[in-house]
Amino acid sequence: MKKEFSASLAATTTGDDCAVALAPNHQWWPDWLFDLLQGCGLLLLAVLLFNLLTSVSAIASTQSPEDMVLNPEWPGAGTLEWQGDNTNNNIAPGLKTDVNMQVSGLTNRVTVTQHYTNHSEQWLNGRYLFPLPENAAVDSLQMKIGERLIAGQIKPRKEARQIYEQAKADGKRASLLSQQRPNLFTAEVANLGPGQTLEIRFSYQQALDYRDGQFNLRFPMTLTPRYIPAAMLTSAAKLPEVLSLQTLMVDNTALRQEQASANRTSINIVLDAGLPLASVSSASHQIQQQPQDDGSMVITLLNALPDRDFVLDWQPQAANAPAAALYSQLGQTYNHSTDNHDTPDTSRYSLLMMMPPAVKPQTDNPRELILVIDTSGSMAGDAMAQAKSAVLYALSGLKPQDSFNILAFSSDVQPLAPQALPVTAHNIGLAQQFVRSLEANGGTEMAKALQLALPFTGDTVANESEAALRQVIFMTDGAVGNEDQLFTLIRDRLGNNRLFTIGIGSAPNSHFMRRAAELGRGTFTYIGNMQQVEQQTVSLLNKIAAPVLTDVQLHYADGTVPDYWPAHIPDLYMGEPMLLSLRERSAEQKALIVSGNLQGQFWQQQVLLQADTDKRGLDLLWARQQIASLELARSSDNAERTAKQVTALALTYHLVSSYTSLVAVDITPVNTDPQHNAVGEVANMNPAGWQAPGNMPQTATNSRLLLLMGTLLLIVAMLLGIWKRQFAATRSC
Repeated sequence: MKKEFSASLAATTTGDDCAVALAPNHQWWPDWLFDLLQGCGLLLLAVLLFNLLTSVSAIASTQSPEDMVLNPEWPGAGTLEWQGDNTNNNIAPGLKTDVNMQVSGLTNRVTVTQHYTNHSEQWLNGRYLFPLPENAAVDSLQMKIGERLIAGQIKPRKEARQIYEQAKADGKRASLLSQQRPNLFTAEVANLGPGQTLEIRFSYQQALDYRDGQFNLRFPMTLTPRYIPAAMLTSAAKLPEVLSLQTLMVDNTALRQEQASANRTSINIVLDAGLPLASVSSASHQIQQQPQDDGSMVITLLNALPDRDFVLDWQPQAANAPAAALYSQLGQTYNHSTDNHDTPDTSRYSLLMMMPPAVKPQTDNPRELILVIDTSGSMAGDAMAQAKSAVLYALSGLKPQDSFNILAFSSDVQPLAPQALPVTAHNIGLAQQFVRSLEANGGTEMAKALQLALPFTGDTVANESEAALRQVIFMTDGAVGNEDQLFTLIRDRLGNNRLFTIGIGSAPNSHFMRRAAELGRGTFTYIGNMQQVEQQTVSLLNKIAAPVLTDVQLHYADGTVPDYWPAHIPDLYMGEPMLLSLRERSAEQKALIVSGNLQGQFWQQQVLLQADTDKRGLDLLWARQQIASLELARSSDNAERTAKQVTALALTYHLVSSYTSLVAVDITPVNTDPQHNAVGEVANMNPAGWQAPGNMPQTATNSRLLLLMGTLLLIVAMLLGIWKRQFAATRSC
């Protein structure tokens, strides 16, 4: 062996510049291996380059005027950028918004007036994407031209679009109000002349929130850019209704933000709480309050920059805090757009709010708490600071008998530990370090986090036998566009877990978070600013330690069941009331029985149903709840049936939905050359405290991995090439 090795060594020659230290009997690295490594490196870098170019080309491409460009790989992993159908993308109509609210008890009637002004010298077609509360029942549209008001008509979505496009082509003023998501709408205006202002007015009904002894309303004024996973793009042909999210966009250029900053919103609220109030406040804005002689109060917010949600809270005096409230109305006459016949509605509609029994729940049982924190690019800035602070407060509230884990997710999921950890000083310290090191970056691949947080395998019996109550707290801004996919995942994997959501940031996606909590049999909490983090987090943890009332059911004294929504009532926690919309076919029933499981014991209470009152809009709330429930249960198997059911309901109650729109058209043509109109869009403000992520694509793609592997292979190939040349040179000597 030693001789064979020495035979391969060449003696050093003299008188020559060449010296061979090692002369192998054969070439260790054949040419084909060198070429393969070099080719692989170049191929991987080419794939990376293609990744970058396709993400940029998504911005540069255009679609039909009614769509926006969908770009899931742009900075922030999901920014969508609007593109017009011509080169006049910098033309944007000015917008002034006036909001009038009439609060009465548990309901809020809201009228939004948008004043569009064309400051350019061209005829203009404009559009504005704007958020509304996720439970808003939008039922009316008016277009004001001078002193004339033109009422909008509810039509199936495609038919309304055709009417609007024809009016636009004919040079007529027209407006179209469409729903893109339950909390996102578009208003479009056609043939707005130079220097002209067009007034679009629409109204909606909503139910108010009441929890922890405090009433609350929230009016969203901007939106956070949404992320759509790449997998959804590949299935676009199969899910066209999902990709209507192409209309969701925020263009973050400096010019667009300068245009958006010129738009202002004013809000006027007539607050008739129906009981004496201890306080009225807003944690989001400076407001003016004017008490009225009739006991109501007028609240105003003037010329606000629309960069955050407006939040108003009012608290009744302690002696007047409601334990239950019931409002009723008899049905009205509706016009069925399909046959133009008036059909009387003899039903009674009610809105029921009922607090759980005032019993302190037992909290000695151990629980497994899974804290899920969104660290995607859309959380950069204040939202990330709020979420990290909330997790740290949650850790401090754990008890020795509990266990916990933390999942941080963006493009991938980063767990603190492979499984839940016991509550010890050491583990809490590790968790605190883990949380403080988190940074916002990457895409919002929420499905991966939900799959890890809800490891349900279908064995319900096994889940029920677990001693510890397993609770998942999801902290996110909800900036996702694949809500339906995530709802299905929650429904399929929930098992005996409970899912609670915390909305973070100035403009969170409340539609996703409220529906996710509803499916997860938990609650939704909104945290609007840093000053609320500790109070809201501690309050939530105290409440969810144990539910007060479970397995809640409704029925009449004769055993029959009313038509109510949501159909599946979640567990009730301290300070969390039950809020239901009911429809009764007649007003004959006098009492409603509410029953449930109170700490292992059967419990029930009787609620007397009131006669007809002067309340209005309760029918709209019931219809909106039913539509929401139908859409929440939509799947590929029942999609066609769901579309028909939602369309019929929306046409009957004159509501905007995913399948219906409101359209208003002036009969008089005003523009003789509409085909050369400029196209502009009213820009949305970036949410306050929101920071645009960096310039590298931050998605669930493997761009970074490809870059690293390609670079390493090229380095290896380069080193082999150098060695090969040196070896060839020495052999030639």
